[in-house]
Amino acid sequence: MGKLASQFPKFAALPFVAIDEDVIAGAPVRCINERAAIICAERLLTVFGNVGSVVLRRSAISSNKLDVIQIFGEVPSDGELAGSLFEIAATARQAKH
Repeated sequence: MGKLASQFPKFAALPFVAIDEDVIAGAPVRCINERAAIICAERLLTVFGNVGSVVLRRSAISSNKLDVIQIFGEVPSDGELAGSLFEIAATARQAKH
């Protein structure tokens, strides 16, 4: 079952929180499919302190590639967003090992 499940893309909603003058990534919420991730990201905007969220898809082919499907609210600029996503992907890989 694990091998079959790894052939499908994985989805998540990632909130962003305003702390002082910075906007930083919160904890990602894993979702069963793209639609669920979009709904979750929209709902994350209603949580106190969250200023934005993104819907992410991790490719089934390359676990190192994260695609941003949709952006809600205030998130860091492209370069900063890419850095946040890189850190999250690295943390997820470390947690697996």
